[in-house]
Amino acid sequence: MSDLARAIALYQAGNRDAAVTLATQVVATTPRNADALNLLAVLALDDGDPVAAEGFARRAIVAGGEAPFVLNTLGNSLLAQGRSSEALDVLTRAQVAAPDEPDLIFNLANAQQKAGEIEAAAASYQRCIALKPGHVAAYNNLAVLMKAQGDVEGAATVLIEAVAHAPKSAELRFNLGNALHAAGRLDAAEAAFRRTIDLRPSHAEAHANLGVVLSETGRKGEAEAAFRRAIALNPDLVPAYVGLADLVDDGSMDAAAHRRAVLDIKPDLAAIRSSLLMCLHYTPETSREDLFREHLAYGAMFPDAAPRTRAAARPLRLGVVSGDFRFHAMLFFALPVFEARDRAAWHLTCYSTTAKPDAHTASFRAAADAWRDVRALSTVQLAELIARDEIDILIDLSGHAPHNRLPAFALRPAPKQVAWGDYVDTRGLKTIDALLGDAIHTPPQDDRYYTERVVRFAPDYICYRAPDYAPPVAPAPNTGGITFGCFSEVTKIGPASVALWAAVLKAIPDARFVLNNHMLADDARQARITRLFVDAGIGSERLMFRTGGPHELFLAQYAEVDAILDTTPYSGGLTTCEALLMGVPVLTVTGNRFCGRHATAHLTHGGYPEGVAVDVDDLVAKAKALAADQTARAALRADLRQRFLASTVCDVAGFAQAFYTALKAV
Repeated sequence: MSDLARAIALYQAGNRDAAVTLATQVVATTPRNADALNLLAVLALDDGDPVAAEGFARRAIVAGGEAPFVLNTLGNSLLAQGRSSEALDVLTRAQVAAPDEPDLIFNLANAQQKAGEIEAAAASYQRCIALKPGHVAAYNNLAVLMKAQGDVEGAATVLIEAVAHAPKSAELRFNLGNALHAAGRLDAAEAAFRRTIDLRPSHAEAHANLGVVLSETGRKGEAEAAFRRAIALNPDLVPAYVGLADLVDDGSMDAAAHRRAVLDIKPDLAAIRSSLLMCLHYTPETSREDLFREHLAYGAMFPDAAPRTRAAARPLRLGVVSGDFRFHAMLFFALPVFEARDRAAWHLTCYSTTAKPDAHTASFRAAADAWRDVRALSTVQLAELIARDEIDILIDLSGHAPHNRLPAFALRPAPKQVAWGDYVDTRGLKTIDALLGDAIHTPPQDDRYYTERVVRFAPDYICYRAPDYAPPVAPAPNTGGITFGCFSEVTKIGPASVALWAAVLKAIPDARFVLNNHMLADDARQARITRLFVDAGIGSERLMFRTGGPHELFLAQYAEVDAILDTTPYSGGLTTCEALLMGVPVLTVTGNRFCGRHATAHLTHGGYPEGVAVDVDDLVAKAKALAADQTARAALRADLRQRFLASTVCDVAGFAQAFYTALKAV
């Protein structure tokens, strides 16, 4: 038996150290032994060193050509580094060379999924299963992908089939429980999680998810025990702390209080502190000073990091980190700006933490020069990848929203770091140099509330590109009165918003109100909002609920309202733009924080500054004026779309020029 054959046998027997030693000796004597180099690459990959694995795999290709199994190793090493676009290219070549090898097809599917090519990934997983019906990992990944796309019943069906092949797989049972839970089949989900725990008692996530199911079925005591068991097994398991805090909820605690309860138990959870910061923006009782102090508390969790210097002169390398490379406001606000850049001057790398890629993820990937799926990377690994990519300017697009990677920014992996995009405040980190804002969202007198230097580079800090499928503007509803509405997310609808709307509805007794959002399919949410209106003196008969639908249909549903009343303290951003696109005026009262000024900025620069009120009385007066003049409303509806599309808010080219000029100045 040759030394290489013995090294392979040692590897297969689990004697990894001896395999590494022997394979290294083979390479030392025959440096162009492609098989030995590939074995070292596989061993390095198994040991969690994908950079070393990439080096060995590339040497193997130089030595022996693009053999499918070596391309497979190289592709997997690139995938492990988050370099999904490069991995996809390599693994596609491997699959072409060996079209019927199920393991190669499986790895290709993983790369397609991480690159945002969802339909292609699903087809590859299905082909892998057809070639190798017992390929449990393919079943599992296909089900996870289907669940992420909303096909929870299909995911459960796939996993039930997989369990038949591997009845003792704890991970399959766990994912089956997740799919059943998402499908609302709580009894079956509970059984799946309990079976997971039977198979692997140390599965902390299964204990935590069992706790969620038990809580939802009213068994608070059992749920608490499950959460505490999960924490005992994994003291850093954030969902277990969240679940435990939620159990305290007796109707007297709000979302912010839940997170404070978690932080009382474990104060070093950066993810929970981020979540708390998000919640506080929806709370009118939280002052601007309080918000800033809470952001500083977040920043204090991280030590200062030394600044980096920029590499030699070349086209600027721009990196963007986001959990929202999908159907999201950033699809309409950020993607057009990325696409409009001068590609000769700017090299764009997207670092995706997107938990649920969808069909629109591919559009972000196409706009980038390099795509990195970094969901599985640790904070240190992500920072190291960004540094290796030699990014000059790194943009945080998520802030404290879910799936953010702000701890990586705290390590300062790029010479200059910038805050922009979806989040509506300072990040609280000294390592972020600038925040891109405007004179309305971030007026100069508010500079003291930002740890970053505020750069006001355009009339509005975002631009908007209308979807090409937007339906025509519909005639105003013919109800004999005026119909107001709100199409914002349900989290923005609290007592403060309803009190504002109630003032308008009381002043116009025949007015009706339409609430439209997909989350209103939940009867409990409708009941909660109805109670808020009734408590504010507005009868439920004046309310109508709609549950959204596909985006084109959602836009068409603006035909049901004459005007939108904005939310407070968190104003409507994308929905304000969509209302104007559909010819529907928006009325707002300017708030006292970044998130409370979205509509003010978009209306001021989007062709309808008349919609901005100074206070509640002014808002009521504007609403009464609209209600009193049906002819004026009709004329406004016919004119508003063109006004909006001709405004600076929709001038993507002009905005992009200002945006990239501002980045160069940073």
